[in-house]
Amino acid sequence: MKDDHRHPDRLTRQVLTGTASHGSRTFLNLRVLATTDVHMQFLGHNYVRDKPLRHHGLAGLATLIAEARAEAAADGSTCLLLDNGDLIQGAAIGDTCARLPVTARHPVVRCLEEMNYDAIGLGNHDLDHGLDYPIAIAAQTKVPVIATNLELFRQGPFVREVILPCLLSVTDHGLPQTLQIGVLSVLPDRTAQWNKASLAGTGQVHPPRRALEQAVTRVRGKGADIVILLAHLGVGDIKPKNALADDALDLARVEGVDAIIAGHTHRRLPGFDHAGMRDVDEVRGTLACRPAAMPGFDASDLAVLDLHLRCLPDGKWRIEQFENELRPNSANVLPDPAIAEICAPAHTRTRNELETEIGHTPVPLHNFFSLAAPTNTTILLARAKAQVVRAALQGTPEGNLPLLAATAAHTAGGRAGPDHFLHIPKGPVMRRHLTGLSPFANEICALHLTGVELREWLEHSLSVYHRLDPKADKQSLICEDRPTFEFDTIFGLTYSVDPTRMDGHRLTSLKYANTTVTDRQDFILATNLFRASGGGGGQHFQDSAIVHHAKMLVSDALEDLLKQPHQTETPFADTAPWQFDVPQETRAVLRTSPEALPYLNEIACLAPRFLNIDAEGFAAIQLTL
Repeated sequence: MKDDHRHPDRLTRQVLTGTASHGSRTFLNLRVLATTDVHMQFLGHNYVRDKPLRHHGLAGLATLIAEARAEAAADGSTCLLLDNGDLIQGAAIGDTCARLPVTARHPVVRCLEEMNYDAIGLGNHDLDHGLDYPIAIAAQTKVPVIATNLELFRQGPFVREVILPCLLSVTDHGLPQTLQIGVLSVLPDRTAQWNKASLAGTGQVHPPRRALEQAVTRVRGKGADIVILLAHLGVGDIKPKNALADDALDLARVEGVDAIIAGHTHRRLPGFDHAGMRDVDEVRGTLACRPAAMPGFDASDLAVLDLHLRCLPDGKWRIEQFENELRPNSANVLPDPAIAEICAPAHTRTRNELETEIGHTPVPLHNFFSLAAPTNTTILLARAKAQVVRAALQGTPEGNLPLLAATAAHTAGGRAGPDHFLHIPKGPVMRRHLTGLSPFANEICALHLTGVELREWLEHSLSVYHRLDPKADKQSLICEDRPTFEFDTIFGLTYSVDPTRMDGHRLTSLKYANTTVTDRQDFILATNLFRASGGGGGQHFQDSAIVHHAKMLVSDALEDLLKQPHQTETPFADTAPWQFDVPQETRAVLRTSPEALPYLNEIACLAPRFLNIDAEGFAAIQLTL
């Protein structure tokens, strides 16, 4: 991996004219624009439901970027445009693009060039299609791709840092001067676990803080005046046991970092997603007193960070003041015509492929209530995984152990809004529905677990619930700051849940075949490699616990299952694995899609009562536990 990456062809357009000299002091303005966690939402389309989103994706951001650049030019400032990772994976169009030959005409490459990004960082999901894909993208674009804490075992196009030279209008003895802007980018430390299949034998992820401290020293030694960190990490995340402590707030404390772009957790800063957190100013947008921004997800926002710099008598620059805002990408923001044109062929191809019929369902399938009761969508996922594992372990000692299956509450509202639910009407099942059932390229695997490990797994899942108060009426059932996909249902067991209890103590019973599960009892759990590696904040299991790695995507297993004429005869068809069990009647509010209202009879045991449609468009349903 190269140590540095400079682009002389970009130098001439990065002219800082907004400078003023006052005796021994020089002031200038630098505008930093940033995107993060775009997840291939290039055009703003919900491919699962085949309908537009409430904005135009990256094409809309391109319009906001052009406006922000024009403002900076009028003000005599310069702009840097940076992306903080998880760009090339996510929406179904990302799968289409990952199958295309990576040339200079590739949609991702063309968009990066058209939008004139100055540098981009890698996110953990950028490795989901394998390491060769982002390497190929980086090799085709002039935009430096930074991975400060990712070491490749062979020569490759990623760089550990970049120094962007910006020409100043102020001169010293008639010679032009430049402001040297160092840009660094770090992946989450647990990328090594989540993406170990992609990294095996090809690369290694180093702990972010240690790599960052070394990189800051390097770029400062090479003359960087200002250092901007692209941290593909959240702020104040809840850590699983034995996880490293690195997060964006921790890295903001590293000496020599001047400003931070955070991401990964799909939250916003400035904004109130981090209200009450120590060393976080959610109004001004700072982490540990350093300017910081986190611009949402799925192209929802553009970060605009204006840095007012002062040159000290010793020639060093520091941030004197700053302004920080997120500009929302709304339906009123028109899409950039060039980006729309670049993405149109892949968009059309994706929609056409997803309209392929792959099966049939005799009843509607949906996940409107997946956080309040087991759903038929999770049953389908469990059966698909179990079928693969059962066939693979047949005739082995593990094949004689009880087989269970874990399924996550994917595509279940949350920060993505009321349209982010899965609803398959009675009749044909289309391939696009599979992208909602299994939105990530996750391979099936089987774990050999004990009863105590299953309890820990479930207790982590149940931490998505608020601790409910039996005396309250309008309390939320779910902790809104927790992603819904952290909630797992384990089929093959029966268990009871009490959200009025303290976090970590919410299982009131756990049984297999009507018998209480003991701590040392052995089971096989069908899951996916991401979960087995600790994805979603859960436990990380050693390779020795993985008794089978299917090398088969969950979506492919679903397709195989749906094509079978007697799919209802597979496991878990009639098993309701869990239910609420509280000592006294307790009410809580579930936020779901308005499309759920005709199906309230399916959760009649919870006495559902429709309250209203809230300001975000969710249907608020009061449940009685």
